[in-house]
Amino acid sequence: MLITKNTTVRDVLTARPDAVKVFEKHGVDVPAECDESVWDTELEVCESMCHIEDLDGLIADLQKLFD
Repeated sequence: MLITKNTTVRDVLTARPDAVKVFEKHGVDVPAECDESVWDTELEVCESMCHIEDLDGLIADLQKLFD
């Protein structure tokens, strides 16, 4: 799976539920902080909603998990 700014949180977590640890590494506790509507949001939009400080780093780390 190719992770881009247009990939949704749901796409990531459906394919790899363990990706939640990558989000946590970047300061986002998806199960505790993100309601269902966020799951269908693209990572680029989540950047401001979820206070992701390094979106490119998150995407790179998620891609490493998928590779």
